Amino acid sequence: MEFRFKFTKRLVVLGVLCAVALVVLLLALGFQIGVRMAAETAGPALPAPLERATPAPKAAP
Repeated sequence: MEFRFKFTKRLVVLGVLCAVALVVLLLALGFQIGVRMAAETAGPALPAPLERATPAPKAAP
């Protein structure tokens, strides 16, 4: 049994539409994952400054 695969115009259009839909869905999934990851790691914008072990030298008058 032999099947000849022909690239008709309708088949090419269907393939392109499926490829575009796949890309759009993957981008949407990536965006949703990024939003979720950013929400989990959300914390203070700037970390609290660390105290120095030794006092800073005073400026000369």
